[in-house]
Amino acid sequence: MQSFKSDELPENPRESSNPLSAMMFCFTMPTFFKGRKRVLDESDLFRALKEHKSDLMGHKLSHAWEEELAKSRRKGKEPSLIRATIRVFGLHYMMLGILMFLFEVFLRCSQPLFLGALVSYYADPETDKTDQTTAFLYALGVILTSAGSVFLMHPNMLGIVHTGMKVRVAICSMIYRKALRLSKSAMVNTTSGQMVNLISNDVGRLDTSVLHMHFIWIGPLEIFLVTYFIYQEIGASSLIGVAVMLLFVPIQGYMGKKTSVLRLRTALCTDERVRLMNEIISGIQVIKMYAWEIPFGKMVDYARRKEMKAIRYVNYIRGIMGSFIMFISRISIFSSLVGYVLLGHFLTAEKAFVVTAFYGLLRITMTVYFPMAVAQVAETLVSFRRIQKFMLLDEVKMSENPIVKSKMIPAIVSENDKSVEIIKTNVVKEPGIVIQNLTAKWNPESAEYNLDNVTLEFKPKQLIAVIGPVGAGKSTLIQTILGELQPSSGSITVNGTVSYASQEPWLFTGTVRQNILFGQPMDKKRYNLTVKKCALERDFELLPYGDKTIVGERGASLSGGQKARINLARAVYRQADIYLLDDPLSAVDTHVGRHLFDQCMRQYLRDRTVVLVTHQLQFLEQADVIVILDKGQVRAVGTYESMRQSGFDYAQLLLSNGDDEEQQNEVLDKSDGRIDNDRDAQKMKRQNSRQRQISVTSVASTVESVQEVAPKQVEESREQGEIGWKLYAKYFSSGGSYITLAIMVILCVGAQAFGSGGDYFLSYWVNKNENKAHEVEARAEIQTDPVDIYIFSAINVAIVIVAMLRSFMFFNLASKSSTRLHNDMFVSVTRTSMYFFNTNPSGRILNRFSKDMGQVDEILPQVMMDVIQIFLALLGIVIVLAIVNPWYILATVIMFVIFYFLRSFYLKTSRDVKRLEAIRLSAV
Repeated sequence: MQSFKSDELPENPRESSNPLSAMMFCFTMPTFFKGRKRVLDESDLFRALKEHKSDLMGHKLSHAWEEELAKSRRKGKEPSLIRATIRVFGLHYMMLGILMFLFEVFLRCSQPLFLGALVSYYADPETDKTDQTTAFLYALGVILTSAGSVFLMHPNMLGIVHTGMKVRVAICSMIYRKALRLSKSAMVNTTSGQMVNLISNDVGRLDTSVLHMHFIWIGPLEIFLVTYFIYQEIGASSLIGVAVMLLFVPIQGYMGKKTSVLRLRTALCTDERVRLMNEIISGIQVIKMYAWEIPFGKMVDYARRKEMKAIRYVNYIRGIMGSFIMFISRISIFSSLVGYVLLGHFLTAEKAFVVTAFYGLLRITMTVYFPMAVAQVAETLVSFRRIQKFMLLDEVKMSENPIVKSKMIPAIVSENDKSVEIIKTNVVKEPGIVIQNLTAKWNPESAEYNLDNVTLEFKPKQLIAVIGPVGAGKSTLIQTILGELQPSSGSITVNGTVSYASQEPWLFTGTVRQNILFGQPMDKKRYNLTVKKCALERDFELLPYGDKTIVGERGASLSGGQKARINLARAVYRQADIYLLDDPLSAVDTHVGRHLFDQCMRQYLRDRTVVLVTHQLQFLEQADVIVILDKGQVRAVGTYESMRQSGFDYAQLLLSNGDDEEQQNEVLDKSDGRIDNDRDAQKMKRQNSRQRQISVTSVASTVESVQEVAPKQVEESREQGEIGWKLYAKYFSSGGSYITLAIMVILCVGAQAFGSGGDYFLSYWVNKNENKAHEVEARAEIQTDPVDIYIFSAINVAIVIVAMLRSFMFFNLASKSSTRLHNDMFVSVTRTSMYFFNTNPSGRILNRFSKDMGQVDEILPQVMMDVIQIFLALLGIVIVLAIVNPWYILATVIMFVIFYFLRSFYLKTSRDVKRLEAIRLSAV
């Protein structure tokens, strides 16, 4: 149960912030200051924005999806969830993309022009240095374009991420609604593990995947624009470098397509693994009792190895595309500048600087954003196809004869056992349930019907006992009345509200009282009477906190009979006209069953229509109507007396399908084959004492005697503070030996050393040419030293080789670390005590194996590779600057201190928020 309600949280400060605050993100500062002082908890969060409400987003997308389904049926085409999503969110998303393109063109592409002009101003000896107005204007242009990128690009990117979040919220809402409407036949084609994986992994990608999708079309346009500017600088040789860069585009496209195939394979393998984990967690008590941890561990290990095989290939592809970031722009620069020199031109510092700056833009666009866009589009398409397949599963169709609810329901409020007081109100006078010529089956492809030509009429104030052998169709009849199974033919008319007690008792994590109320308002008199009639008073005395005792999904510390009675009390507490009780007496002792039948069903619900499915023959004499089902057909309908007079042997019918010989002989021992009530009651009592769990009950006490001290619910723990270096060391060491780690470090440092060395050598080459230019009047007479070209070529070849080896080795190590982490976590979970499972919901445990492992498998390696690459790149830049001009070290130290404090200020709050998000995801 949630510890808080969203409406109780404070208003989101974004709703009342002014445009400047929104642009500068000032509305987030109070949260950051609060997070700097202490650890944030759920009460520090804010309400979601109105535009982010799941009911609003889900309604919009559901409406568009219904229109898409209707349109596809008219045209005979397959519906598309992507089209429905674009119809709702596409226009806003496209407008943000156009703004992003304008920012890219006018801000980022303008920076190299201003920088080149500024360098040219000081490099050209013929420029008049006395009037520096032009230089100041160029410098102002650099500052404004840089500031514009910060203040305009980031709010735009936040808007794009918000759009992705809206799509995620809307689709999550649709999946949840769809799960509630799935038919029984559709449930065969899906699993809870698949639904968890859809919400936690497939939908979870939409927040970030939409961020770079616009570069699918921005990238090619930016290439044409940048090519024009480079052509203005170095002429035809610019086409050589651009051609080299374009050669990698089809490679990236192929890798994106391959990623799509592997992503689908990964998702299917993850579905299977999560399904296995869900079954293991649900049946952990049986697994531990029979010591089956190792066999089930082998099953999970096999599924995990299949999953990791696909993930490893995906990570290798990402590693290759990540290596492109390192060397594509450098190869393009090398091709253009060497071509420029070989064509007989003189390479100046201005041209080298401008060309390098423009290729730097293309590097970010075409080797960072464009590949990410290709991969994310491919993965998003796979996710949408999987979600669409789920959304197209069969639903429980609404009956053509809708349920007619009574205007007012008689309220049962008396605590008198002998005479239950009824507040007289308007009661439904029509028959409670009318079934005419009903046929239905669970499997549409099966030739046999689960219900065949059933015609029944259940009137108000009747207790109807439905009996029959195993597989006769009793539960199917209840499910059909509920609308969970659509009739193949015939009709069902249900007049009045319905309450249902399932055959298999179920509980959710919360108190016993919450399980009984099930969201209904607390009516103390009705609640106490319900508890009394369901024989729960003595149980509440025995429980440590009475009805405030917290029980888990498995009903910790509760017997089967206690769970069955709580399940029945939940249905009885809800005031309804019709009560459908699917074998609620099967898990209780005979004397408890007698109490439930006499006090609850016969007396407490005497003014309601009660349909009771049962195998307890001793109660049939007091039923108003007996319905006997066999093989989906109605064998007999009538009162107990009419059955006796007709000589129908329904005792033999009940025991003819699956009961053991001893039980059958006990009933057939009667001379006339009919039920003698006294003798049968004794025999059924002996039979149930062997089959059912013992439930200690009493009806002599009241709920008020229960302790009023509320227990504390076990909350999910979370780490606090910074992530220690030991965790990083453990992560990397679990993927390989120290020698492997040392080789990887050498490759990472070596790749950056060659990259920075190439940049430094380019500056050396340009300075060498500039020095020659001062010695020779005619620049055309200057000959480039071939050795310089050879060295520059060797450096670029080395960058390609080392960068590729680095990526392969890193992602292979990350895959091994991920596998080791999963295996260790599985072993730890299966070896822990049952207390852990009884106090933690299965969703909380399953979330570690689904969402969190998905982050470790795919997101963490990519992020860590980016961190290592960016850190080494910054270090390389600082070293090169220090070599060129040592005074830059002072500015670097100042900037390092500033950014270190900014990083610490941000990360402390960010970590807490991410941890809170992970905890709330356990509800999935």
